[in-house]
Amino acid sequence: MDDDSASSRSVGDSCEAFISFQSIRDPSTNLERAICFSWPGIYDGGNDFSVTNDDNPRYDEPASEKERRKIVLSTLLEEDDIAPIFDGSCWAGTRLWGAAIRAIQYITGHLDSKPDLLPRMNSDPNERVSMIELGCGLGVPGMIFHLLGGSVVLTDQANILSQLVSNVAHNFPKTAVRDVESYDNSHQNFKIQAMPLTWSKDGISQLLGKLNRSEVGFDIVLNCDCVFEPLYGKSWVLLNEVINELLRVNPLCVVVTSVERRQDDGIDSFLEQMIGMEFVGSVEKVWEEKRKHTCIEIYVTQGVINE
Repeated sequence: MDDDSASSRSVGDSCEAFISFQSIRDPSTNLERAICFSWPGIYDGGNDFSVTNDDNPRYDEPASEKERRKIVLSTLLEEDDIAPIFDGSCWAGTRLWGAAIRAIQYITGHLDSKPDLLPRMNSDPNERVSMIELGCGLGVPGMIFHLLGGSVVLTDQANILSQLVSNVAHNFPKTAVRDVESYDNSHQNFKIQAMPLTWSKDGISQLLGKLNRSEVGFDIVLNCDCVFEPLYGKSWVLLNEVINELLRVNPLCVVVTSVERRQDDGIDSFLEQMIGMEFVGSVEKVWEEKRKHTCIEIYVTQGVINE
């Protein structure tokens, strides 16, 4: 998508409008204490999904009689959580970025470029599409994917995970796995969980072991705005290690990388290295949007398929 003179909205404004984004502020201080968003077509069924015995979410009430299902994420930090936010790049995980919204729009077919490489959701209620989100920050794309029926694991650094764990439990009381150190495999079919992950081959291997996914991995691997050298350094090298290992475990999985281009961001080097990884079969740019000095690109990476 190129610049559209007919539209004066920025990418950020467009993304926020799509998800009905709201910043909830303390009236006495005007400081933000939470954010709220919803997804088109998903309506409120109470405090969580109306869940049947087979864990299938139901949306059988007329849309006119229901309000959109809202997700409310606290942005207030406990005292122990404040220090890590000011340590290097950790603060970036507390904000909602346009690349994250465009990524979930792509995955769910809301952009012009249709994700024909992605598996169908809800084609078999006993085999839900699984997603792992790397460097998830607030975890908005993964939460939306869970609203749409996916089984999701949100991952980020351990020292900024407590707020994410709390937000997941608050918004998904029926489907959230609350213990970050364990995973109840008997309910793997339709769950959402926040887990700590330090990027490395060993780190993702250990996580897959905890999740009982060492042999199957995930259907979708998502990372949004995780590459920006002035802030994150060359951590993208470790991100590629994780992606490569996930493709080794499941060559059929689809890796979706959504980035916002900035000066000296290191994204070209990241992509160049990714293309040369042992278990990467292809890397394709599937979406580009330029508007009001912002450029967002989405790439799809697939594994090596042995016929």
